[in-house]
Amino acid sequence: MGDNTASQENEEEQVNAGLLRFLDADTYEEKLDILIELRPELDDGMIDNMAVSMDIVIPDGDIEARFENLKYAIRTKQKYEMTRRR
Repeated sequence: MGDNTASQENEEEQVNAGLLRFLDADTYEEKLDILIELRPELDDGMIDNMAVSMDIVIPDGDIEARFENLKYAIRTKQKYEMTRRR
């Protein structure tokens, strides 16, 4: 059982590190890349935290639908970000 706990803690550290990278990303392009990279580890809590950091709400549902909704929201904000720079 000890190995299982250590493995679980290691996974949580990786997830937390990924979430911190997402939160620290300077552009929506970086956020999108990090989100896609983290896809295998995503859970509802991470999606909620990512969404809150961007002032959006991702509706409840299955994890794949929530991932797609968050990805769409980031892409939408990314387009807006590019438009503002012109």
